[in-house]
Amino acid sequence: MPVLISAVVLLGALGLFNLVLSFGIVRRLNAQGASQPPAHDGLSDAASIGAVAGPFSVTAVDGSTVSRDTLATPALVGFFAPGCPPCAELLPEFTGRLAEAGPPTGDVLAVVTPGAGQQEYIDALAGVATVVTGDHAQQVVAALGVSGFPVVARLDTDGTLHVLHRDLREMARPVPA
Repeated sequence: MPVLISAVVLLGALGLFNLVLSFGIVRRLNAQGASQPPAHDGLSDAASIGAVAGPFSVTAVDGSTVSRDTLATPALVGFFAPGCPPCAELLPEFTGRLAEAGPPTGDVLAVVTPGAGQQEYIDALAGVATVVTGDHAQQVVAALGVSGFPVVARLDTDGTLHVLHRDLREMARPVPA
């Protein structure tokens, strides 16, 4: 009988120790979570939703000048970063949908940030969009307030950014009023 009592006491102590450690872990995770930016699904940039685009004027890879004022609105804007796995995953769907039935090239702007492999993105996007890269891409990213990649968004007539989500069928829908 004393062995059974000892075993129950030992198991109770271990359970209590486990409970104290679990509370410590949860407390630490909560403290870290408060300092982290809000999470999003990787294809929407939560910080950009409803942002108003600042002015920009950049040169595209084809030599044309692109600015907020010269974009036909509503414009579709795709932001890609070479080396980003979700960007690589989205690229074929984005270009495929645009090639299939998308708006004309003048209404689509593709922004490719500098990085190894950017030429692959430029080559894939050049047939369906006006492509901006390098320092010019960084200017557009800053003007539109994008902080995560990839992002697909509509820029409406007053310069408000409407971020689209994982379902790219939204590209064919009108911008909400």
